[in-house]
Amino acid sequence: MLSSKLPPSAFKAGEMTSAMLAERRGTVRTPVIKSAKLLVGQGYSQAVYNCLVLDESNDGALVDLGMACSLPEDVILQLFGGVARKAKQRWSAGSKVGLEFVGEQLVSAEASQEMVEIAHSIRARCLLAGIAALRERNFFSHSGLRTAAENAESAFYKLEDILRDPLMSVQSEKE
Repeated sequence: MLSSKLPPSAFKAGEMTSAMLAERRGTVRTPVIKSAKLLVGQGYSQAVYNCLVLDESNDGALVDLGMACSLPEDVILQLFGGVARKAKQRWSAGSKVGLEFVGEQLVSAEASQEMVEIAHSIRARCLLAGIAALRERNFFSHSGLRTAAENAESAFYKLEDILRDPLMSVQSEKE
């Protein structure tokens, strides 16, 4: 009698598992195959596991380690090319691990240095000197020009702050 109340597909393990996984996800994941590393621990006790990202979304990823591993809850997923995200392990089955991203994308030391160099480059090209010259000429009595210059100056300072210290700017946006 019990079997007559359930659809026949409920007894197929593969379909049931896919349906259950789909229901638990907050967002749709995109199938991909990307090389990555899982970083666990800190300092001398840090370990690195090579893995493949099988699917991803803005909120998380499915990775395959190639073998069953016991991982801590908190990890960092670093994709080939430098993008890194803090993540929490939400489930594991065999060699596969489901991760949920926590916080914003991390910025590597190399990327941070490049951002600071770009900030210096922008300052050296004298956007502010041009705005100061416009201000001295009272923006040629043109209200549209004044508004555009003030918006550019504000955007310049915001961009400069982010490029100088990308991690601080992400934290201040959340507050």
